[in-house]
Amino acid sequence: MTRSQQSFGHHRRRPNYRHVTVGVGVAVAMFLVYSPLYCMPNETAPVSIMVFNFFFIFLIFPLDGPLLRKVFLLLSGNIVGLAWYLVQSSFKAASVHYLEIGAFEVIYVIVGPIIDLIWIVSFWSLGLSFLASIRRRNEKENSN
Repeated sequence: MTRSQQSFGHHRRRPNYRHVTVGVGVAVAMFLVYSPLYCMPNETAPVSIMVFNFFFIFLIFPLDGPLLRKVFLLLSGNIVGLAWYLVQSSFKAASVHYLEIGAFEVIYVIVGPIIDLIWIVSFWSLGLSFLASIRRRNEKENSN
């Protein structure tokens, strides 16, 4: 018996390891910039930003696309994470006066990681769609 091989038109491409290396360097630089946040107790911002950097570097940077745009997306994601941290801190400071400290801490511990996951996944998907739109634009220009 012979097996027929099907070709679906997808060629296996090697990940761009140079882009991943640059992404790790940018993430380390951002880690050093955010180092004062790591001294604050009970703050989830550094952890969520590190999780975002890890996923973004190892899932977006190996894909095809311009390196500068990937770095721009990584830096803007870190800025969004920092802004999200500031918004959460504002809500925390304002809510402590209306809720008991213990009740608010329980809510914050349960809901905080879920809210962090929302901004991480949404920004990661925006980065994917941004890279896909660049690829479609390049393919359209090449076909004309």
